[in-house]
Amino acid sequence: MDIDLRHLRYFVAFAEEEHFSRAAAACSVSQPTLTRAVRSLETALGVRLVERTTRSVALTPAGRRLSEDLRDVLERLDGALHAAGSEGTFKIGFTWLLPGDWFPAAVHAFERRTGVTVELVRRDDRLAGVDRGAVDAAVVHGTVAQPGLHVIELLRESRVVAVSRHGALAHRRRLHWDELADSPLVVNARSGTVDPRLWPEDHRPHVAASCQTFDECLELVAADRGIVVLPESARLHPHPGLRYVALADAPPVPLVLVRPTRGAHPLAQQLGAVAQSAARRSRL
Repeated sequence: MDIDLRHLRYFVAFAEEEHFSRAAAACSVSQPTLTRAVRSLETALGVRLVERTTRSVALTPAGRRLSEDLRDVLERLDGALHAAGSEGTFKIGFTWLLPGDWFPAAVHAFERRTGVTVELVRRDDRLAGVDRGAVDAAVVHGTVAQPGLHVIELLRESRVVAVSRHGALAHRRRLHWDELADSPLVVNARSGTVDPRLWPEDHRPHVAASCQTFDECLELVAADRGIVVLPESARLHPHPGLRYVALADAPPVPLVLVRPTRGAHPLAQQLGAVAQSAARRSRL
């Protein structure tokens, strides 16, 4: 019986999603690759595991039984394979905030699956240290296009505006993107995702203050030196001196997981699959 371990992993991924495209994305492979693997497994076993119609796909009873058995077997296999590294750590960098409850849950799932301990490392620079080898992977906001790095987009976040509680905009419930061009802007020059070039050249906000860290940005806004535009997840970090105001018409900001393309930690790809799956569930 010619069955590759990847066939089993791809089938379990399909069983979790019951959707070929989503399962392929979780495994970081193309949909045809995953589909062929599942068909090869069916051929090797001589049993239909997936019921396919023109409108949907679903596990057969045999497929469901096999997926339940394999999930336990693969978890124990992963634990055995990574036991030697269980005393080590996997470092995940982030810039100034984590994206929400779903990401810590993904980290815990990754730890359970691999047996390693994750160390979260905050670094106030654009790539959170992953480009210098300071961390094994990084989760950052914004577009990353740097040679030598593999980038996985997890989701796209809407944006909010942080304003001083004592400022002129504190009473507003919603602001429009083009309105911000009339307000002084606080810019995080090291790890921020917004600068005046995002607005039309003839109608841009002026930079009232520049800083190097997320915390400095919040303090400058609280002191009514200007406003700062942040991802929606910033609402998870309240500050007594400011309010977060909903922002209409703003370009969304990508949240990406970044790892080196060469010399990456052996578990980096698995982290990507776990994080993608968790991010996808957070949007449902």
